[in-house]
Amino acid sequence: MPREIITIQVGQCGNQIGLRFWDLALREHASRGVLFDDSMSSFFTYDETNKSLKARAIIVDLEEGVINQLLKSDIGSLFDTRQLIKDVSGAGNNWANGFYEYGKMYTSSIVEKIRRVLEDCDSPQCFMLTHSIGGGTGSGLGSFILKTLGEEYDDIFKFTISVFPSKNDDVVTSPYNAILSLNQLIQHADCVLPIDNQSLLEIVENVEKESKKEKTIR
Repeated sequence: MPREIITIQVGQCGNQIGLRFWDLALREHASRGVLFDDSMSSFFTYDETNKSLKARAIIVDLEEGVINQLLKSDIGSLFDTRQLIKDVSGAGNNWANGFYEYGKMYTSSIVEKIRRVLEDCDSPQCFMLTHSIGGGTGSGLGSFILKTLGEEYDDIFKFTISVFPSKNDDVVTSPYNAILSLNQLIQHADCVLPIDNQSLLEIVENVEKESKKEKTIR
């Protein structure tokens, strides 16, 4: 029996990860010549009438930039606009602002959108939250959403893909945001998949160096 995974993308970082994830998932299945099968149903729903795929996803950001980029991309049609939570002011790189102010503001909307996506599932396996713990939205509102999932759906596993700030992070509040986020991860997440942003930066730098070397040789 297929087991559904519900992805919740929070903040700029979480949505940028999501954009690459959904693109890769589609390309991998397309390479097999499959339009829709049981394995795809873990992450997608399929509309027989319109012959279209929709992601089992909730998209959250307190700034519209990345969400607009996501919707205008080649895979923008994957996302149900009813499953968006967005604002224009941002959380100001402040965990408390995202957790308390915006968490309270959007509680009913968060609960309703989670309920709606669960209604399309036959056997939900887990929630997968993608976010950064250094900024304001990913850390603060992301923590609030994780806490809400723990309180409302304690029988469903909660996995997080959490990006930890680099040592040269230009957000002065990132250590504060990260520590407060870690407390919520410890309490409410069943599994945390940590990503070190510093390591990612070094990988990118190494790839760029190798690319320059190849161009020079040619």
